[in-house]
Amino acid sequence: MTRFKVAIFGAGNIGSALAANLSHGQDVDVTMIEPSEDALDSFSALGLEAETVRPKRSGDIPAAARTADLIVAATPGWAVSGIAEIAVGAKTHFLDFAPLRAEVKNVLGPLAQKRVVLNGCGIAPGLVENIACNLIAECRRVSELTIRVGSLPRFPVNRLGYGQIWDIDALIDEYTKPCEAIRDGNTVMISPLEELEQLRFNGTDYECFTTSRGLSDLSPYRAAGIDRLTFKTLRYPGHLDHMRFLLDDLGLREKRDMLRSLLMNGLPIVKDDELVLFLTAWQKAGARRIEQSQTYRFRPGPDHPFNAMISAASAYAASLIALVKDGQLGQVGFVDHHQIESLTLLKGPFLSRLIAA
Repeated sequence: MTRFKVAIFGAGNIGSALAANLSHGQDVDVTMIEPSEDALDSFSALGLEAETVRPKRSGDIPAAARTADLIVAATPGWAVSGIAEIAVGAKTHFLDFAPLRAEVKNVLGPLAQKRVVLNGCGIAPGLVENIACNLIAECRRVSELTIRVGSLPRFPVNRLGYGQIWDIDALIDEYTKPCEAIRDGNTVMISPLEELEQLRFNGTDYECFTTSRGLSDLSPYRAAGIDRLTFKTLRYPGHLDHMRFLLDDLGLREKRDMLRSLLMNGLPIVKDDELVLFLTAWQKAGARRIEQSQTYRFRPGPDHPFNAMISAASAYAASLIALVKDGQLGQVGFVDHHQIESLTLLKGPFLSRLIAA
C-alpha cells in the first residue's frame, strides 16, 4: 500500500498536535520541519513516530517537502505565503490554519488548478464555519444565525474567569478590532464587546458578546439568504465588565503593549479547559419564527498534552487530511469548509473522541 506523506512546517503546539493525530494512522508518514532546535526538542519529547528535519539555512527546502503528498503550514500567518510557495513548487496538496489573505490566495491560485487547497483549518474560521453552514442546510429558510464560541477553563479561578489558552495577541485583536457581520442581508462592520447576552445551558451560566476574527468568508451565509449573522465569544459571567474596565476605564485599548504584558504576566496558564460551541438559527415558517440550536463541547483526555482549542483544531485538520488522502475532496481546487458534511467529520476518529457528553 502506498503511504501518504505529510510534511508539516512548524513544530509549535498546533503542528505537534496535528502530527500526534496523523501518526496514529497506519498509512500516513509525517515529517516535521522546523528551524528552531528548541521546538524540535519539545516535539521529540512527545515520542511520536515522525521524522524531524531542521533546515540548515533559511530558504532551504528539505527533500521531505519536495516529495510530500501534502504540505501543512502550521505557522504564524506571516509565514504562510512562503510555505505556500514551496507547495506550489512541489505540486502538493496544501493546508493551513490562517484566514485566507489575498496575497496567499494569489500564490496558491496556480496550485489549486492541480491539487486540493484547504485554508483556515482551525476553529474559527474552520470547524465553526463547517458546523454553522450545515445547520443552515438542515433548517431551510434561515433568516438569522448567531454563532457563539468559547475556549474556557473548566474551573475558573479569577474574576475574568479566563487564562492563557490561546494566543494573547489574537485575543486582543478579537476584543479591539471591528467585527464582520450581516445586517439586512448586507456585510457590515460592527463594534466588538457589544450585544451582550446572558445564557444558561448544560447547567452552566455564560455571557457572550461580539468579537472579531471569527468569520473569514461571509459569502456562504449571504448565498443562503441570511438576513442577520453575528459571531460572539462565550465567557463566564462578569468577564466583559472587567475587560471593559481594562480597555476603557484604564485606557489600555490604546496601550497594546501594556495590555499584552498585563495579560501575559497576570493570567494563569490553563491546561484543563474545554471548547464550547453554541449556535442558534431562526427560520421563518409563515408568520411563525422557529428557533433551532446546536451545542458541542470538546475536551481532551486527562493525559492529552494539548488543550481543548489546540486538540479540536488539529483534529479538524487531521479529518480534512484524511478526506484528501482518500480522494473524498476531489483532486483539485480550493475547498470551502461549508462544502463538507459535518457529521462525517464529527463522527470520524479524530473529533469524536474529543466530544464531551
